[in-house]
Order: sequence, then structure tokens, then C-alpha cells
Amino acid sequence: MRHLVLAQARANRGRYVASVLAVLVAVAFVVTTLVLGDTVDSSITKSTAARYEGVATVVTEGGSDTEPDDLFAEIVALPGVETTALDVSGPVIVTDAAGGSGTGEAVSIASDDGLRWQQLQDGRWPEGPGEVLVGSSSGRAIGDSMTIGDVLGATVPATVEVVGTVDLGGSPLALDSRTIFADPGPVRSWTGEVTDWEIRVTGDASAVRDVVAALVPEAEVMSGADRATRVADSYVGDIALLRNILLCFAAIAVVVAGLVIANTFAVLLAARTRELALMRCVGVTAAQVRRSVRGEALVVGFVSAVLGVLAGCGFAAAVVALARAADVPLPLTSVSVTPATILLGLVLGSVMTVVAANGAARASTRVPALAALQPLETQPEPVSDSRLRRICAAGAITMGAALLVLGVATANVLLACPGGLLLFVGTILASRRMVPAAVGTVGDALARFGGPVAALAAGNVRRAPRRTASTATALFIGVTLTSTLVVGIGTLKAGAPDLLDENLPVDLTVSTASPVPSGAVERFTTIDGVRSGTEVATGSVTIADTEFFVLGVDAESAASTVRADLRLPEPGTIVLEQSLATELGVSDGESVPVAGETGTRALTVATTGRGAPDLMDIGDLSAFTRSVDVDTMWLKLDDGLSDADLVAVSDEISRVAATAFPASDVGGVVESRQMFEKVLDTMLMIVGGLLSVAVVIALIGVGNTMALSVLERRRETAMLRAAGLSRAGVRSLLVREASIIAGVASLLGVILGLVLGAAGTASVIGMNHLFLGAVPWSQLAVIVLVGGAAGVVASLLPARRASRVSPIAAMAG
Repeated sequence: MRHLVLAQARANRGRYVASVLAVLVAVAFVVTTLVLGDTVDSSITKSTAARYEGVATVVTEGGSDTEPDDLFAEIVALPGVETTALDVSGPVIVTDAAGGSGTGEAVSIASDDGLRWQQLQDGRWPEGPGEVLVGSSSGRAIGDSMTIGDVLGATVPATVEVVGTVDLGGSPLALDSRTIFADPGPVRSWTGEVTDWEIRVTGDASAVRDVVAALVPEAEVMSGADRATRVADSYVGDIALLRNILLCFAAIAVVVAGLVIANTFAVLLAARTRELALMRCVGVTAAQVRRSVRGEALVVGFVSAVLGVLAGCGFAAAVVALARAADVPLPLTSVSVTPATILLGLVLGSVMTVVAANGAARASTRVPALAALQPLETQPEPVSDSRLRRICAAGAITMGAALLVLGVATANVLLACPGGLLLFVGTILASRRMVPAAVGTVGDALARFGGPVAALAAGNVRRAPRRTASTATALFIGVTLTSTLVVGIGTLKAGAPDLLDENLPVDLTVSTASPVPSGAVERFTTIDGVRSGTEVATGSVTIADTEFFVLGVDAESAASTVRADLRLPEPGTIVLEQSLATELGVSDGESVPVAGETGTRALTVATTGRGAPDLMDIGDLSAFTRSVDVDTMWLKLDDGLSDADLVAVSDEISRVAATAFPASDVGGVVESRQMFEKVLDTMLMIVGGLLSVAVVIALIGVGNTMALSVLERRRETAMLRAAGLSRAGVRSLLVREASIIAGVASLLGVILGLVLGAAGTASVIGMNHLFLGAVPWSQLAVIVLVGGAAGVVASLLPARRASRVSPIAAMAG
């Protein structure tokens, strides 16, 4: 049997080129998706949490006020611990030599080189308490001097010199120009009572948890990877969600790869039906034929998978290189190729090729040997197979649609992804009936205007549903995937800003320890880059014997400051978050007595979504308490600020806050917003790279099926030539068939892609953030035209070859 397998592989090496290309490109698609997904994942973590790379264990203070020195000494002495670092940080007041002052952050530099995560861009490391490093985006130069003081004013400010710069490219720290880096001792002296600390450990840290539990029970122990994920989540939301989105692309790639491989190999064996039938006529059993085909498929699949893995890694590296050259918002680190990715690519190509070949081999050996000598397309599909196909298609479509609707309704991409895959697979299974019917209808309509050749082409696509479906499936798969990604990208880019606004409603906040005088917010709104602001007060009220804090705002100024569509309070109303309203037993529109320091008044309840703040009109809040002091200001920045502009605006806001309001703190979510937008833009560029691979898959699939379809129709073509059809007529016939099939397959693929793309976006960001007006209709129209043209182009070479074969040679088979 081994000799037969090798002989068949050598004899059919020309035909196997089509299968090798299909398997190679399909495996490359999967490998490219996984490699780019791992690269983006690692790049996000490295940009936001580089300090935890290679760290085994991290101990964080967990709200403890205990000094960490004793704990650190105990951890250092543990057996198996290799290196340790006690990191300290905290807010400081940074004053430039020119007098500009603002709140910044002081971060310690580890004494051990292996745990020193800062990358020195220029200069040298600090060698004493009077030397510091600054960020690469700070605008300060080596040799500059500055004064560092604690935010509480408890110590005498220290004068320091800049001796080097830290490369903060891609890091959210780059958005704060007043971040400084120094040795742990000076940092602790500057930050004083507001010092935060954590301990990083490498090596065997199995005993760390016991030591921490004994000395500082409030502290928290976690792995370096978990700590990195938590820090990354604080900037870009749930990083696991981004990873799951990329895994959904990988799952789609696996299904698409399987369908392309199965379709191509099935058509390949269909062209060899006569050959397999002759083997059975001379004594080879059906089981031996199947084993021979499986062996050939294993060889072809493994070789193709190896080439596909190499091609996928190479394409991913090329995409990363192009992304770096194009200066993508999120710097991509080195290409991340894991053993699991390589193994999956090899298994995928080998196993799927064997499975695809096995199904086709079983189908060809079910027919008696003599009957199999007839062309395969003349053999009707068995009733049992047809019934099973329809049942499976109906079940997959029904279940897939249900999961997709549920995923969209609950904004759960992990439900929508398998639902979309099931709907896609079910549609492919139903294409045996659906595509020929649609193609036949279109062909009949076109035949009225195209003459006899057009009528013959329409009849051919209707009379051979198996061949028509096989030819259309490859293009249908590619166009569906392409349309899904195009629609998904377009709607996601349109809906993501609203999602960010909803989750990050306030750009910056300025909080003060002392009351803010009336009109203080105007000092900030005059700064270039600050669009608007509003003052916020805090007070406590009581409803149903439950006391809680509310924020007092002016609805008019707050409406122009917050980015989310918050429900703002009018005079006489109190806005309560839904869970609090439920806890208090009140409902929207209900009038309830609200008690404060000065008495009780009836206010109308207005409920709002979960996570939103509890609000009152600032005038009403003043009436409930003896004194309402404004202690916070919300600021809204201009849209479209670059990183450099954002640094300049934040720097000026910090300077004004430190000058006008001592011991003030500038915070907010603008860093998280910028980081999330960088991640989103980078992911969309990566998806664009995958989109180009999908187009290649579609073109190769169409070319393969068209070429193999011509091979198995040699007798049919010979009969047409013998009946008087010219060579030009043969070419015209095949091209017209291909144009009809490709056009219908492209249109159906775009329709399904539109549904899947819109549903995918809705499952990620919510139905209320889906804007159908953002669907790129012009691009979808181009996809239909390009798909139809691709079918025609793919048919030109096979049609030319078919027209050159003489009728006598073709009749001989």
C-alpha cells in the first residue's frame, strides 16, 4: 500500500498543486491570525505593564499602612528567591527652573539590572539623591534642574538634576510630562505618607505567600502575569475581551480553512473518479482505495501544512514590519510565535486534508466500479445524504441564528462568535440547494439577452448543481469573510467612540483639599485644548433611613462637559443609579422625601444605568446642607488631540492647579482613552492584514475549482466541439458560466457578511452603539464587482486550455 500511495502521489503531482495551494494558504491564514493575535496581546501588556515581564511573584500593599522594609528583608532571605525589587511611587509637586509647577509622579528605579524595566534612551542612570530621569516625552533635556516637593508640603523641596531620559514610546506614562524616575530612597522621602509600594520577585517564590500572610495579612500576592493583566486592564479595559475577539478571528479562520480544503480536495477526487473506478475493476478493494487516498492526503496535507506555517509566520512578520514602518499607534514588539501555534497549523493542515479526502473517497467508492466510470456529476446525490445535509443545514442555521441573536442582545461576543460560525456553516451546507437555484434564476434571466451560448451556460449551471455549488463555495467563503471584516471594521470604528464616552465620561478631574471659589473653573477653560468644565460638589442625603453621598452639578454646564449621555438632574429631581434605587425601594418618576442637614424636601426620582453617579442639582444640594463646598472640577478636552498636544494640555492644567489650588490632584481617564484608541486602531490595522489573506484564499479557491471543473468536463466539452461549437464558443461558454456563478456567489456572500459583521460589532460594543449608517456600502458594492471579476479571471486560463484540446483527445479521456 505504501508503494501505491507514493506512486499515486507522483502520478498526480500536477493535480495536487491546487490542493497544496489551498492547504498552504488556509493554514497560513490560521497561523497569521494566531501569531498576530499573540503579538498584539504581548505588545499591549508590554506597553502598559513592562515592569512585570519575567517576574514570578508580585506583592502589593492591598490597602495596608505597614512599612514594607521588614517584609522585603524576609522575602530576600527566602530560599529559591533569585532577585527582588521594592518599588515605591507616589504623587509629587514638580517645579521647573522657569517656575512652572504641577503635580507629577515619582517612580523608583530597581537596583537590580534584571528588574530595571525602564529603558534608558539617553544619558546615564542616577547615582545619588540629587539626580533623576525624565520621560522621553517630557520636553526636558539632560542637565535641566527642577524642584521636587511632597504634595502635603510637609518637607522642604529638593533640587535635582536631570541625568537621563527613559524611552516611554507607546506607554501611557508618556502622556504625563511630569513623571520622574529616581532611586527608591529619594522617592520615599518626596512622597512621604502617600507612598505606594509593591515587591517584585523572580525565581522560586513558593514561600512568599506564607511570609506575607504572617507579616502583612492585608497585602496581596499574585503572579507576575496576573499583575500585568490587571495593570493592562486598568488602561484598556478587559484585555481578555480583546484576546477573545482575536481568538474569534482564529476560529473563523479554522472553519474557513476546513471548508476551502474540503471543497478543493473533493473536486480533485471528483476529477479522478474514473481512475479510482479502474483500480477497483482490476481488483483493488474499496477499503484499499480509501486507505490509498488517505495516505496521499496525509502526505499532501503535512507538506502543505509545513509550507503554510512558514508562510503564515513570514506574512505575520511582514505585517508587523509594515506596521512599524507606518508608525502604528501601539508599538508592536517582536513577532510572537508559540509552539502551540505551530502545532495547530501542522495538525490543521494534515488532519483537515485527510478528513476532506476521506469524505470524497467514501463518496466515490459507494458507487459500483462500472457505474463510477461515468462522469461524477451525472450521478445524483443519494437520498440519505441529501436528507442528512438538509437536516444538518437547518439545525446549524437555526441554532446559529439563535446564538447570534442572544449574543447581540446580551452584548456577549463569546456567544455570538459560535453562533455566527454555525450560521455560516449551515449556509454552506445549504448552498448545494440554494446556490444552484439562485444561479439558475439569474442565468435564465441573462439567457434571454445573450443568445444560444448564454442559454447553454444557464442550462449547464442548473443541470449540474453539485459542480455549480462546488465552484461557487470557494468564492462564497472568501467574499463572506471579506464582507464580514469590512462591515465589522466600519461599524466598530463608528461605534467605538460612543462606547468610550459611555465608559470614560470625564476627560480630566481636578480635586482640591480646600473649597474652590466660585468661577475657579474658568481658569482652566481658558487653556488651549480645554473645551469646557463644570464644578462639582459632594454632600450626603438620606432616603428611607439610608444615608449616601451624591454629587451636586449644574445640569447645563455638566451637559457640555461629560462625554456620556448621562441623565443629569434638573431642579427638584435626584438621579439615582439603578441598583441604589432598587435598594431604597424607589422607582423612576416617584416623589420621595429626601432628608438633609437643614430638613426634608420631596424630590422626584430619576433612575439611570448601572455604574452611573448619583446626582443632584447643585442648588438643591446647597438647600439640604448648611455648607456645600465645591471640591472637584470636571474638564473636557478638545477632540483629536495628539499625544504631544495632550501632554502639553495636561502639563498646563497641572501647573495651573498647583499654582492656584495647593495640594490639588489632577486625574481622569484621558490616558485610558488614548491607550484604548491606540489598541483599537492597531487591531483594525491587523484585521486589515488578515483581510488581504482572505482575498487570496478566495482567488485561489475559485481558480482551483474552475480548473478542476474543466478537467472533469473534458467529455462534455468534446461533445460540444463535435456538435459544431467553436473554440471561441467554448471559451465564451465557460467564462459566462463562471461570471454567473461568481456574481451570484459574491452577492450572497456580501449579504451574509453584512449580517455577520453587523452582529459581531453589536455583540462587542452593544446594539445601542451600532450605526448602520457606518456600513461601507460602496466597499460592499466593490466586493461584489471584484468577486464577479475574480471568477471570470480565474476561468480564463482553464477555458483557454479546454478550447485547445481536440474533440478526439477529449473523448478518449
